[in-house]
Amino acid sequence: MSNTSSINFAFINQTINRYVPIPLLLFGIIGNILNIFVFTRQAFRTNICVIYFLASTISDSFSLGIGLVTRLLTGFNVDPTQYSSGFCKMRFFVTYYSAYSGAWFISLACVERYLCSSRNVQIRQLVTIKRAYISIITILIAGFLAFGEQIYCIDINQQLLGAPQPCYQLKRNIACQIADSLLQFLLEILTPAIVMIVFGSLVLRNVPRKHSRINPIKQPNTFASTMAVPAVNSLNAEQQPPPPLVNIKNGLNNQSFLSTNINRTAQKRDAQLTILLIIQVTSFIICSCPVSMYKFYSVATVYTIKSSLRESIENTIYNVSVQAFFLNNAIKFYIYTLCGAIFRKELMKLFRLA
Repeated sequence: MSNTSSINFAFINQTINRYVPIPLLLFGIIGNILNIFVFTRQAFRTNICVIYFLASTISDSFSLGIGLVTRLLTGFNVDPTQYSSGFCKMRFFVTYYSAYSGAWFISLACVERYLCSSRNVQIRQLVTIKRAYISIITILIAGFLAFGEQIYCIDINQQLLGAPQPCYQLKRNIACQIADSLLQFLLEILTPAIVMIVFGSLVLRNVPRKHSRINPIKQPNTFASTMAVPAVNSLNAEQQPPPPLVNIKNGLNNQSFLSTNINRTAQKRDAQLTILLIIQVTSFIICSCPVSMYKFYSVATVYTIKSSLRESIENTIYNVSVQAFFLNNAIKFYIYTLCGAIFRKELMKLFRLA
């Protein structure tokens, strides 16, 4: 116990907040900017799954730009959100709201992949760009309503009561602690993770069956096509050239070949997007596990009287968990680059390397 009590937790927390955000910000901001450039290219503009990826990338950028930058400033004791009530409330709202939005956009991408992989044509027809934008707007409005409580429940000068930082939940108000922690745990982490797992599993189940729902390309009847040549005057029949049967066959074969190539390209793109989505879901679950367990623990022990040593240990765990959560927002570009050939191809085109 004496060795534990001699640990300088304040220095550890300051070091975590001062140095860990720097590489996350550097690689995260560069990666998110490149993601936006790639996802807005012509090849992706009408792909609904990529629309969700783009919306998630924009949300991640806000999460890193507000949540992680303020943590970095906290490490150097120059964070204005620790001294200004307005900045404090804005920081929590934007950080929670953007993290919530980014997670739900990936969840919507899982739902979209499931619908697209269904053998039922009526289910596949539910996937439209218009519905995608409606879903995005619905998520944004719901998040605004859900996290509006932070205008009241978050404020400065909370550090004296054992909070991890001065800008935090109202420690005097137990209802605020429960509401704020539960909303983040349920809406930002647990529920989207469940949606990702359920629909991701359904996508993996549908993928082997996908070949059975592909509509075969119907070959036009060559004989019927040749018979469709207009009749000629019997007096000039000998002067008319024979019907171009070879040209008709070649044209039909070329059309069939092009249609087949387009179909295969679309299937290949969808398969790669599905792989990227599954890896992204795995990354989200791994990175969000520490902070989700901390939030659940904080609600379960909200009425527990804790020693200063226990609070210091919990605050350190909280800081490490939050940094792990931000890691998911910073590495998506590198996931896309390493695991997506189509993404790499468009990235090289962006830099005129291909």
